[in-house]
Amino acid sequence: MQLKYVLAAVVAVFGSSLAQGKEPAAQYSGELEVEAAAEAKQLVPKSDYVIELDWAEYNRVLKTHDMVFIEFYANWCAACHAMSSEFDAFAKAAHKEYPQVAIARADITKVEYLSSSYMVNMLPELVFVRRPAPGVTPEVRYVTANFTKDDLLDYIGGGWAADKPAGEYISLWCTPTNLCGHLGGLIGEAVVYLDKRFNRFDIPPWAFMAAFVSVMYLVGQVLVGFLARLMRRKYRDHINKKHDAFVQVIAGSASSAPEAKPASSSAPSSATKRAKGKTSKKD
Repeated sequence: MQLKYVLAAVVAVFGSSLAQGKEPAAQYSGELEVEAAAEAKQLVPKSDYVIELDWAEYNRVLKTHDMVFIEFYANWCAACHAMSSEFDAFAKAAHKEYPQVAIARADITKVEYLSSSYMVNMLPELVFVRRPAPGVTPEVRYVTANFTKDDLLDYIGGGWAADKPAGEYISLWCTPTNLCGHLGGLIGEAVVYLDKRFNRFDIPPWAFMAAFVSVMYLVGQVLVGFLARLMRRKYRDHINKKHDAFVQVIAGSASSAPEAKPASSSAPSSATKRAKGKTSKKD
């Protein structure tokens, strides 16, 4: 039954994209071109007080600072442009008042690993990373403060305590900075790579990945079923061989056992002897 649902999902995804003709594909390609043009012409201004993160710089900052304030942005994001001056003013003030806090930015179009690790679903997204003690997994808080210089300064000054860390403070079993975040980042990078490499239909990435995952699931089900049948066959052959060997052993032991000799008719039985003895005594 599961295979039927998977096949139906694959057919629905590709069928809906191909049935609509070339216009949706062209429209989607046009949107990508518009975003690319906006990214090339309208860049979020850089700041001397803000660290631009890539994969290597992120690891370095996280190791050398116990507190890191990260803004996730994109050059095509209008809100990011509108709030960039406020964020730069906050970064400049924080550099003087809280020099122990690293203020950083991450472009989600260039660092897919980080945006997937932190599960960024809005722009701009503000995240506060804090290590409570040396060698401890850093806490991750999604900032709920207003996007103003004064409110953000109050937040890194102690206002962060009002927000609960992702994964809860006690366990921190699954956060963007440990194994869960690492796996999420790798999956995000894989999605982007597969979409760029194999998406030849110009369908949206989510639809392409849904179809790709469905096909992989179908292949996995077929492969697992084949291996299961093969293992059952081998196990059945093994049991049959052991059964045949056991039957042969039983048959061999039965044939080699000595046959019981029948009692001689000439030899008087003990009962007969006892009867004769009693008769002679009476006589």
